[in-house]
Amino acid sequence: MKTALMVIDVQPVFLDGSDFRTIGGDDLVAKCRVLIEQARAAGVPVVYVEHADVDDMPEGTAPEAKVMHPDLAPGAGDPVVHKMFGSGFMETTLDDVLKERGIRRFVACGLSSYGCVEATVLYGKLYGYDVAVAANAIAGPHSDEFPVTRGIPIFLDAWKKAGIEILESDDDPFAT
Repeated sequence: MKTALMVIDVQPVFLDGSDFRTIGGDDLVAKCRVLIEQARAAGVPVVYVEHADVDDMPEGTAPEAKVMHPDLAPGAGDPVVHKMFGSGFMETTLDDVLKERGIRRFVACGLSSYGCVEATVLYGKLYGYDVAVAANAIAGPHSDEFPVTRGIPIFLDAWKKAGIEILESDDDPFAT
């Protein structure tokens, strides 16, 4: 089954000044970078999903802050899907992009566990894709009242119950 890596909303506008953390508290960009390198080494396509609704961004946001983080920049030929809503599938070309490439499974990473990742993986399942989430390469908003160490596991458990594969850090996400 052909697999893709899907990088969701890792854009500087959402990282700057926000306390988004992975479940380990470490750097989301570095975790996504590792997945991108693994995907490229395995010949797996990388699909980027960017939130494009400027009403969800502070006024005066620089253009370079609205696109994928520079350490994760798309390569030549990598599709970039722009979305206006939480789900990468809602009123976008994402389903067409995946189907055109024969992709039936995707591994998701990015922002935010409680929002756009949530909506995209659930829509993906609804659209009939085999969906996996790299548990150590998703991030959510962190606060003392609701730490990611409590929040992300709740979402991971719910996704697992919905039939979404949860990949741990030592799993090979692109094993055939």
